[in-house]
Amino acid sequence: MSKAISIFKGLGYAYIFTLIVILIYNALLTFTKISPDNMGMIVSIITTFGAAFGGFYACKQIKEKGLIYGLLEGLLYIIFLIVLVFLAKENFSFEISMLYSVILTTLAGGIGGIIGVNF
Repeated sequence: MSKAISIFKGLGYAYIFTLIVILIYNALLTFTKISPDNMGMIVSIITTFGAAFGGFYACKQIKEKGLIYGLLEGLLYIIFLIVLVFLAKENFSFEISMLYSVILTTLAGGIGGIIGVNF
């Protein structure tokens, strides 16, 4: 399997993972008395784990240079999310918190890649 296909499959699995976990979190918010006060932090944690999962999957398939391909996976993951938010929001503005998200998810993808290549 080529490296590009592995990276895009990793992105797909990362987004599927993120979607499933966010839907579970949404169900918990809807059907329990969990407070939505920490929603931003929880969603940030979920997306970070999603990027790590994508890096893990891609580098497990590629079997080399886990840090590099994992960082690439995490960076692509967050860039596509930012583009999606840009298209969905009417008044989009790039905030400093987005820069933190870019750094965090890129590093998470790198860590997932290191684990995936050594798995």
